[in-house]
Amino acid sequence: MGIRKKIFYITAAAMLSILLVSYGIMYLFFYHVMFEETVVRQRASVELNRQMADNFVQSVYHTAVQLVSDKALGGYLSNPCTDPMETIQMREAIKTQFAHYATHQVIDSTYYYRSTLFLSDMLPIADSFEAYTLDSNPYAASNTVFNNTGVKDEEWYRETTARTAYVFTNEATDEFCIARKIINNYYIGPYNSNGTAVMVVSVARDQLENVFSSIPVTEGSGYAVLNEDGVILYCSDSGIPREIYESARIDSGDGKQGELTLSLGGDKYLVSNCEARYGIRLLFLTPNSDIVDSVRPLLFTYSLIFAGIALAILVVIYILTGRLSRPIIRLSGAIGEVKDTRNYDKKKLHVSSEKELVILEKSFGQLIDNVNGLIEDIRIQDEKEKRSQLRALQAQINPHFIFNAMDMVNWLALSRNCDDIASIVSSIANMMRYSITNADGMVPINQEIANIREFISVYQLRHDNRLRLETDIDAEDICIPKFTLQPLAENSVRHARPLPGEDLCIRIRAWKEEGKALIEVHDNGRGCDAQELNRHIRYEKTALQVSSGFGIRNVNERIGLWYNGGSGLVYHNEKDGTLTVRIILDITQEKTEPDNLGLPVTAGGKAEE
Repeated sequence: MGIRKKIFYITAAAMLSILLVSYGIMYLFFYHVMFEETVVRQRASVELNRQMADNFVQSVYHTAVQLVSDKALGGYLSNPCTDPMETIQMREAIKTQFAHYATHQVIDSTYYYRSTLFLSDMLPIADSFEAYTLDSNPYAASNTVFNNTGVKDEEWYRETTARTAYVFTNEATDEFCIARKIINNYYIGPYNSNGTAVMVVSVARDQLENVFSSIPVTEGSGYAVLNEDGVILYCSDSGIPREIYESARIDSGDGKQGELTLSLGGDKYLVSNCEARYGIRLLFLTPNSDIVDSVRPLLFTYSLIFAGIALAILVVIYILTGRLSRPIIRLSGAIGEVKDTRNYDKKKLHVSSEKELVILEKSFGQLIDNVNGLIEDIRIQDEKEKRSQLRALQAQINPHFIFNAMDMVNWLALSRNCDDIASIVSSIANMMRYSITNADGMVPINQEIANIREFISVYQLRHDNRLRLETDIDAEDICIPKFTLQPLAENSVRHARPLPGEDLCIRIRAWKEEGKALIEVHDNGRGCDAQELNRHIRYEKTALQVSSGFGIRNVNERIGLWYNGGSGLVYHNEKDGTLTVRIILDITQEKTEPDNLGLPVTAGGKAEE
């Protein structure tokens, strides 16, 4: 991808990220604002409906108060009604008086309602009235008076006489009813705890929208009217299921929490509870989705504005990146033309006078000069290497001459009965033959140990045979690079110091375990610190005095060429102070040749600690 496209894409991605982050921030901001506004509007709606409900029930209360304090009504109710004509007059007077009070309870009402007065059958005048119920009332008049013999066993009547006031719904007539117990102060007849009468004001349920505020907070918001027992008497026509109102009532602690947000039916709702008079409770719900829908138009407008600004900025950035990246593109093209630095015209690198590009031009020019110099050095080195190979071919005769000379010395030693000298010469000849034959190849471990025995036999003469080699090989098929064990054994011979009176014993063990070949070289001498040797292998700074020759680093690196990772040398000190080196070989995937065939290997010389 070109630098111009890369800059443009990065800028576009940054702008898109800013757009998304900004969109999220603005969404949260607008949502918070709209939510707070909705809360305020719902609070106002709740208060308005509470006042309207209070006004409605207050008018009913005023009618009840007038019936309670009406002296003339008390006289009518107390009349023994012995004269039939007088009884008829009293009955009509009671109807007229009740109609007068009931008609004026809501003077400016815009909804239809009816008022019914049920007189107690304990009153003498009650027998002169018909006995109907709310369901069986045959009269179309809005104000009627009956005796209570037909309703006194109904639940609503018993609840009203027990509580003084009761709110309920009449499913048969589909009406919302408020019942009030009446005890006239001027009634002088026998006392009845159920009162002298019960007044019921009934409003058709489809007219309740006129009693309460019909202006919803949002398009999907609604409210429910409940009695003091938590029974839902009415739900507004807002599309919210009755089950949602019931869940909101329960989750809000049956109205104990005034305002909260609840998850109901897979959506969130803003819930408000309100208490009105006479046990009327109002429950308002506003769906959270309505608030979100009110935010979307604002966000859409904001997004269009921001997208327009972002598009304009991207066009400007695209033009600017073209002007800024043109010299870099030309420089990259000039560099791309480099095929052979020896005949390249460095003047092509000059594409601009900008300071940074001039520095790049000079630096790349110097790089070309350095490459040309290195090419010349390699050519000279190659010529020297060819001459060295010729000299190496000429020197191949030297080992054969040495072998012939050693055979002559061996023959002379045997002819003169010098068997020890002959044995040493034979061991040295075998060691040299072992060293020059495929010096960097893989050999079985027994062949490597055989070479170590030749090495030990040479040193035994010097140490008066106080040097011995012990082996314990459980896996003879283990193959290792040549001169893996010989430097380790040589280190033991040269540097191990056994206790006074002890012979130096070198012990070599080999076995296989869980996909690994393990080889240990141990001597009974007091060795140096194993951690110092491990740090030396890792090329860390140590206090060891390092000599020339194969060395433990060389052995460790050659193992790494032939085996997978995790293979190598690890030193540790035994409890008695002696030193053991363990060779770990990962033989799960053995290599047929080392990773670096060009690694120089020296066959001979001194070993390291």
